Amino acid sequence: MLSFFLITAFLAGAFLALLVSLALSLSRARIELPRSNPKSLLEKRRKTDGGRKPLAVCAGDSITHGVVSANYVDILSTRHPDWDFCNAGVNSELAFNLAVRLDEIVALDPDAVTILIGTNDVNATFGFRKALGYYALYRLPERPSMLFYQENLTLIVRRLKRETRARIALLSIPPIGEDPRHYAWLRTEEYAAVIKGVAHREEVEYLPLRERLCAYLEGLPRAEPLPFNRMPQAQTRALRSRLIYGKTFDEISAANGFRLLVDGIHLNTHAAAMAADLVEGFLHAVEQGHK
Repeated sequence: MLSFFLITAFLAGAFLALLVSLALSLSRARIELPRSNPKSLLEKRRKTDGGRKPLAVCAGDSITHGVVSANYVDILSTRHPDWDFCNAGVNSELAFNLAVRLDEIVALDPDAVTILIGTNDVNATFGFRKALGYYALYRLPERPSMLFYQENLTLIVRRLKRETRARIALLSIPPIGEDPRHYAWLRTEEYAAVIKGVAHREEVEYLPLRERLCAYLEGLPRAEPLPFNRMPQAQTRALRSRLIYGKTFDEISAANGFRLLVDGIHLNTHAAAMAADLVEGFLHAVEQGHK
């Protein structure tokens, strides 16, 4: 009898340790920066004497970071070995947070900067609890709003124009969900209009990612994807499926009933390739301008 209880206790302890290990792995994946993050790339480039490749910085949130989303920066790096790519995406961040950490991007003296930020700014407007969560997490100076987003996006662009020689491009944010009748879809459309307006006023490039994704969806039969209220759980489940069970982003996307999104927010490989296509076209223009 004693041996039975000892074995049971051992197995329960081992199972608990496994759960803790898995939880730590998921948490670590959320906070770890990409390998080519600004700090590591700056150190690498400082050790390189001459012969540097042109540098493109892709700045943004988790959609750029590429742990819970297909990584369009890695796609670009594979397509263009003649460029260095810096992945300046940080999970969960708002435009305010990107504005705060611009020093490290400016220090790189990039040739091109692309910015894909705003999904979390939109997400933070979906109710008081959401806003309070972001407010507390990042100690924001004010409650997230469309005006707050526009101000920070403008500050980002103006500082990059003032303190770097980089060509700058703003990508419109993807829709949240794939239901064009839902308010989350419509809210991202409003924020995309803000991005386009900032690009126009500041005379930088505008890359219509949202428009390209929406046009693709319009050409497909209407589907029944995961509903909006189940997306937060789907995001955690997607990360677990990816890191623990080895599922591909496209498999997770299909299981959730999406065509372009993994969990209602992040990109599958097809959508990430569309983002890479737009940035690739922008980089070709940068190269032509340098000739």
